Amino acid sequence: MDIKQLLTMITLSQTLNYQKAAEQLQYAPSTLFKHIQMLEQEVGAPLFGKTGRQLRLTPQGKAFLVHAKRMVEEYYLALDSVCAEEKLEGTITVGGCEINTAYSLLSLFEGFSRSHAEVRLNMMTSHNAGVPALIRGDMLDVGFFYTTRAGAVSGLRVVPLYREPVYIMVSWDHPLAQKKGLKYEALEGMQFMYPHDTCCFVSEFLPMLAKMGVHLGKTTFLGGVQLVVEQVRKEGAMTLAPHCAAQHYHDAYGLVRLDMDEDPIWAWENIVYKNYETLKPAARALARSSAVYADELVKKDASGWIARPNGTA
Repeated sequence: MDIKQLLTMITLSQTLNYQKAAEQLQYAPSTLFKHIQMLEQEVGAPLFGKTGRQLRLTPQGKAFLVHAKRMVEEYYLALDSVCAEEKLEGTITVGGCEINTAYSLLSLFEGFSRSHAEVRLNMMTSHNAGVPALIRGDMLDVGFFYTTRAGAVSGLRVVPLYREPVYIMVSWDHPLAQKKGLKYEALEGMQFMYPHDTCCFVSEFLPMLAKMGVHLGKTTFLGGVQLVVEQVRKEGAMTLAPHCAAQHYHDAYGLVRLDMDEDPIWAWENIVYKNYETLKPAARALARSSAVYADELVKKDASGWIARPNGTA
């Protein structure tokens, strides 16, 4: 077995769909079939089966997956060891939406900069949905972006870091700010403001309210967080913030989250790059620091809201 076969098995276990796995890995589906077939021959047991038309891991596949992830992890560690004694330096370009680069992941970037003082992080802010295209166009070494569902992106390596809720936030003196156990119908007629209409939070939130028959007031997209929060306070409007950005919104702008007795929108924080093997040493270090950061974040989260995906490599 080789690393490509193991990565195929891991990716297919996440997508449970040959076409989606092929798009993510940039292989032909026939190549994936061959990889899995060769692995099964070597392991001596079927790794995948079907229930009806749905692909699933077999019990043997679930057992082998644990070891496959460990072997891939060891492979990445071996790659890192080549430059472990070298002093990391140079510039890497890191991108994401403003909520990520300035709020949600601020602690990650600050900690990485302290640990690797000779590495310069060139931060590029983009709307969330545009991050994968910037990676494909070689404008970013590493990107961070949100999705409301874990999934593959064609031709790129996407690693979910953690899942978190998305809150509805208003100014501290808003009439609903002190109320408990609110239902979505309490938002009837409220103005909604956000930086970009392409954000996955918006694409989930607005149609959900419309389906419930909740009619909002004016919806405005203002391009930047600073503009949004100023108008939220001035107009008595609401906005959205993921869990890891909410405290910054509160501390910097005085926004508070509404106490909702409803299921929240859930968001995945993802790191994305072309290929781990070809990343610059400093970019590899950031990718690995991101996984460590996510683990520590879950341990420190007193609310219990943040969760790591099971067995993320």
